[in-house]
Amino acid sequence: MRKYSLRQTANQYLKLGNQGSYKIRKQRAYVIRKMIDDLYTIGDVPFSWKNIQSHHIHQLVAHWKNNKMRTSTIMNHMTIVRHYLTSIDCSIPNIDNKSLQLSKTTRKRKRKLKIQHDHWQSWENPIPRLIMALQTEFGLTFQEAIYIKPEINIQADSIWITRNIAFNSLDRTIPIRFETQKAILNEIKMLTDGKSIAEFNDYEDTKLAWRKALKKHALPISKAYRYLYAKQMYQYLLPILGKYETYWVIRTEMGIKSRDSLWRYLNE
Repeated sequence: MRKYSLRQTANQYLKLGNQGSYKIRKQRAYVIRKMIDDLYTIGDVPFSWKNIQSHHIHQLVAHWKNNKMRTSTIMNHMTIVRHYLTSIDCSIPNIDNKSLQLSKTTRKRKRKLKIQHDHWQSWENPIPRLIMALQTEFGLTFQEAIYIKPEINIQADSIWITRNIAFNSLDRTIPIRFETQKAILNEIKMLTDGKSIAEFNDYEDTKLAWRKALKKHALPISKAYRYLYAKQMYQYLLPILGKYETYWVIRTEMGIKSRDSLWRYLNE
């Protein structure tokens, strides 16, 4: 009988209340009817809307929480409930979000990784140091970095990434512009005796050494670091070539087809 009485009043309100779009009116009706049904489920239905007290609302919110309803959904429901109760002249104290212990959890903003393209120079272990150097100074992927062979891929004035090791199975060439790049390639030749890093050091051992180095320097393991090459080349080439040609050169050297991918690299 109590449930019927509450429903009757609510139905009259919903019939007369035409504020908002169809979707808003449907949501309003759903929440108010759910409120009545859930008060009945709890076993504490007031005689009428005039008899509803703050403890009814607190029990209702606790019931929703126990049923794993999201906090944001409960807060949206309560906005409708409070508006409805005010509309039928039923003001109840202590049913604001704070009193009901409702608050939206704010997501922590992702901390931007601060790392320079020459970060590798401070690394002690030569294997991960050279892998990082090849990513940040030549724009190679991890797999490309560990599989280039000095006698095949290192040319006099460039690195030739052949399709058998390229991430996109397409040949590409990265020119040698700086003395730092020459020093990196010379070190690889001396260290690996003409072999690729993966052949010289074993693939699994190389991966392990790489992960240990990243952990030591507090860097994410799953991240690709060749974006630092894109940022470095953008700063270097922009005054020389202009924006359009700089973008084209970087995408060509890194094997990037999508402009969106380049934009993400430059804004990492």
